[in-house]
Amino acid sequence: MKLRPLVYLWLLITGFMFYEYAVLHKMYNGPSYITLGACKILGHCKTLSPLPGKPLSYALGWIGFCVMALTNLYILRKRLLVMQKWGSLQGWLNWHIFFGMLGPTFILFHCDFKVRGLVSISFWSMVISFLSGIVGRYFYMQLLQAKPVLKQQIDMLEKAFDQYQRGSGNRIPAQALVMAKAHAFSMAGGVQGPELQRLGLMGFLVKSISGELRMMATLPPTPWQEGKPFRVKLREWALLRRRLLSMHFYQILFGYWRTFHSPFAVWMYIVAIIHIASSLIFKV
Repeated sequence: MKLRPLVYLWLLITGFMFYEYAVLHKMYNGPSYITLGACKILGHCKTLSPLPGKPLSYALGWIGFCVMALTNLYILRKRLLVMQKWGSLQGWLNWHIFFGMLGPTFILFHCDFKVRGLVSISFWSMVISFLSGIVGRYFYMQLLQAKPVLKQQIDMLEKAFDQYQRGSGNRIPAQALVMAKAHAFSMAGGVQGPELQRLGLMGFLVKSISGELRMMATLPPTPWQEGKPFRVKLREWALLRRRLLSMHFYQILFGYWRTFHSPFAVWMYIVAIIHIASSLIFKV
């Protein structure tokens, strides 16, 4: 399954949780569908309390922990031979990201937005793991295609640009096409040669992400009057060319990211298990 529908599903669930939070805290006068569901299924028809230590809080905590545990299926899919043919790795990564967003959402409502004591260590480890996961996916997407594939796609787009320019007669001068491509490449955060070396890793990362956001917000302009389809292709070319020229930097950053991301995830599980064990033993 693609990531975008999963993100929409996460937003829908999060919106529902905020609605229930407002209703149960009497911030909004409306029906609590969780309470109605518990009444029909469990026969418990009293208004549920969202406070920590109450049944609803325990349920959200268990759901959040189990959902977070499901993120490890992606790691098993990568490493176990028996799972190598179970769907595409990209699809498993999308579910890994979805569970990584959904789990912290349930945990946040589990603790009623009050993070303190032992659980705060696990919570902030989870937040860091979640945020670094978003950055990690960005690096992964930049490295998803091999250099020959990127070169082939860039060559196809450049041939299409040249054919379009020659077919336009005198409307699009060759120099104008060169200028449009150079400007689009710069907008995408692309640099090359000595300038790329001078930037350093952090400078490159800032320029790369800012270029990505800029290209999401607007299409690159052209010195002549041009329609949207051509400018969309120009944006695609600029982003592909930046990825190709910067692949070495992305590989280095992805290696650093792995070193940073994994310890926080492991620490989050260790402290979460201690928290669960102490809650079960001491009933706190």
